[in-house]
Amino acid sequence: MEASAPRLAALPVAMLVCCVCTALAIVGALGPWARVPTYEAGYDNAAAGEGVFWVMGPEAPGMVPIFGDGTVILVMVSLSALLILWRLIWPPKSSGFLLSSVLCLLLLSAVIATVNWAYPGYIPQADSRTYFRSSVEVSWGLVLLCIAIWPAVFAAAYQLWSDELR
Repeated sequence: MEASAPRLAALPVAMLVCCVCTALAIVGALGPWARVPTYEAGYDNAAAGEGVFWVMGPEAPGMVPIFGDGTVILVMVSLSALLILWRLIWPPKSSGFLLSSVLCLLLLSAVIATVNWAYPGYIPQADSRTYFRSSVEVSWGLVLLCIAIWPAVFAAAYQLWSDELR
């Protein structure tokens, strides 16, 4: 009779992918999310001046009045990274709860980030008379966050499937 492969054989690759992707997602959550052109209009002229301001990830407003989407995503992705590191350093015998927590946190973060990328016009809380929201452009921080977090979701889902459901 042949010996079967160890059950946690896929641990290093999937969890290391998760670790690298969450590190990149943290960088993206801290970076600029939107570039907003401003038009400071006065009563006597149509456009007195033109400028640009950047909306950083932690400054990005969201559905929660106290915390913005960027802050919520930063906290969830950082917590996921800590749980992933815990899983890598001290692998538990049964990791279903830990991996499920990581997967839920990353999936919720990925959905919020993707919605922000799909509709960037609501990111800056600005007065509509001062800022034209139709010209808001997504910046590299939000793009990096979205591109990095989805592979982390898939790697965590694969690891959960590999460990617990197979």
